Amino acid sequence: MRHRIPTTDRVPPNRRPIKLAGDAPASQGLLSPAAADAVLFLEEGVGRFGRGDLEGAVAAWRTALRHDPALVEAWFDLGNAEDALGDAQGAVTAYRRALALRPDLFEAWNNLGNAYVHLGAHDAAIEAYERAIALEAEGYECWFNLATAHAGREDYDEAVRCFRRAIDLEPVSFQAWFNLGFACAARGDAGGAVAAYGRAAALDERSHEVWYNLGSAHLDLGRVTDAIVAFDRAVTLDVSDHEAWNNYGHALVLADRKPEAAHAFRRALALDPSYDAGWNNLGNVLEGAGLLEEAKDAYAHAVAISPDRATYRLNLASVLARGDDPRAAIQHLARAIRLAPEVKSLLEGFAEFASLLDDALRQPTGESG
Repeated sequence: MRHRIPTTDRVPPNRRPIKLAGDAPASQGLLSPAAADAVLFLEEGVGRFGRGDLEGAVAAWRTALRHDPALVEAWFDLGNAEDALGDAQGAVTAYRRALALRPDLFEAWNNLGNAYVHLGAHDAAIEAYERAIALEAEGYECWFNLATAHAGREDYDEAVRCFRRAIDLEPVSFQAWFNLGFACAARGDAGGAVAAYGRAAALDERSHEVWYNLGSAHLDLGRVTDAIVAFDRAVTLDVSDHEAWNNYGHALVLADRKPEAAHAFRRALALDPSYDAGWNNLGNVLEGAGLLEEAKDAYAHAVAISPDRATYRLNLASVLARGDDPRAAIQHLARAIRLAPEVKSLLEGFAEFASLLDDALRQPTGESG
């Protein structure tokens, strides 16, 4: 069962402009005129940043740096603003200039890692986060971000290790527990995922996403009753989540609560009529209840949305074969076999296909259903 990643997947510390102790003389009167002007533009940038004027802040900090290229705070703050504006490469350049002047600035190493993540350069991000941790071993945000970068490389063992270290430092972090659950699920540890999502849910029981993922993890373990409880909470908290309704329906099917499952699938489809999996799942339930005409309609919707899904074609062919349209059944069966030739060996055991399989295999390649 697919798990969802969190909406916010990184923690960038010191996104606000910072003041570095010892960088400026106690009295502005001791500064050269150029340095004094640089400080004024630095402070102007801080003010604009605080008011949400990122472009104005960038302009002010660039002016400050023209007056004093060694102003570490301006390079760091410029990096934050550039990254916030979507210019990750510009942020990398600014953070590296700050670090050339102050290599012990762990915040800059961490934020440099964030910028690399935005560029998709996870190896470089990991190196930057590790430099940050070498300077600040107790930095929760650095461990969290390092874990996220490992997850970006699909190294979920390292991601789990680093998320656990982040949790040691910040045990009440909903985000860290949520992401730990995702990483555990991704490496096949459904039990660990359930435990982590459970802790996240205890910290924020109003998050429908954590209940969705908790339901998915319970299904991975075959805990159908627990999954139903979790998905019920998810759709109660957000009635507009069509995937949660669909997965709720899937869990209800497994519990042999077919009428409720059909209701859940219909709720998913009312929210997103283009949701092919929902139509297919609804067709399964209706077919199981013997409602072949309604099932045919549901499968036909799934095929119309995703004509190249062999499963949908087979399901439609199955109800057509038991109805009064064997020619259409043959066409869909032939198309399914062309899409997924491996299904041919599985079809001979299905009574409804026994008399159609030879005709389907002789169907011209160019004919479509």
